[in-house]
Amino acid sequence: MKMPETTSTFFDYMGFSGEWSDTFQLEIDMQPHLLQDDGTVHPGVFSTMLDIIMGANISIETQSFAATINLNLSFFDLLPKEKYRAETTVLNQDGKYVTAEGTIYDQNHSLIAKGIGTFKTSPIIQE
Repeated sequence: MKMPETTSTFFDYMGFSGEWSDTFQLEIDMQPHLLQDDGTVHPGVFSTMLDIIMGANISIETQSFAATINLNLSFFDLLPKEKYRAETTVLNQDGKYVTAEGTIYDQNHSLIAKGIGTFKTSPIIQE
């Protein structure tokens, strides 16, 4: 199942694409505007990628809105690669609080970044 179409200009600007199968996956191709002055990938790219994928996975699994309340990240390689793919799994759910783990790999399946986040869920308001 493909991720729902987005109207987020930020999501589109970043160049993300996503897909849901057994796990939710988010991908991005390297683009020049994602690089810092020193030629490395800005860590914010990976932070954003992990935040989006964990929040989207939680939202899909819980059928609710997920707001980030804590995000812990580690970056292992900021040298530019051709393509990145993020995967996520839900680790724990306690009432409206959900913890997920996300991992980013390059096209050679080398570990690039990893994060754990806690999200607060709330009902999606239908109008």
